[in-house]
Amino acid sequence: MSRHLGARPAAIAALLVPALAAVALSGCAAGTDALTSHARTTTNTVSGAVGTITLRNIYVVGPATKGGSAQIISAFFNGGAADDSIIGVSSPLAAGGQVPTRSALTAGGGTIYIANGSAPSLTGLKQNLLLGATVPVTFTFAKAGSVTVLAPVDTPAAGAAGPSSASGSPTASATPSGSASPSASPSVTPRPTATG
Repeated sequence: MSRHLGARPAAIAALLVPALAAVALSGCAAGTDALTSHARTTTNTVSGAVGTITLRNIYVVGPATKGGSAQIISAFFNGGAADDSIIGVSSPLAAGGQVPTRSALTAGGGTIYIANGSAPSLTGLKQNLLLGATVPVTFTFAKAGSVTVLAPVDTPAAGAAGPSSASGSPTASATPSGSASPSASPSVTPRPTATG
């Protein structure tokens, strides 16, 4: 009988050793040089669509204070055969909204808005917009109609903030064709690529 009881602790130990080793090794990435200690490289965004318009990578630049304004970093693509335009931006958390400087959306093309003063904006904020919060934002288009998205509040990702984002005035930016536009953000037109 004592032989049988002696085998049990050995069997239990044989099962626990690999489990304890896995737990010990999983702690190796928690030191000061761990990847998790670095600044994040992603930004929280949301997407949506209405009619022929697709909305991508939308977020509200924050933090923003009550009474102020907040730009909305976003990308809009028009998959239709007819031009459209952004005619309204609104939120229940803001007294008003401002359409982007370049509001026309060319058929088969798209426009990317960065925080350089030309992006869509919420004005007269009714409360502070803290990082991590979400804001209902409604975009209205002349032909496609309206769509509401629950946009997160986040700091601008690298490359998404223009040098004049603090002043709110537009700056010159290069378009894919290489020409400069004094008041518009970069515009992207998808082009088919040759395969073979």
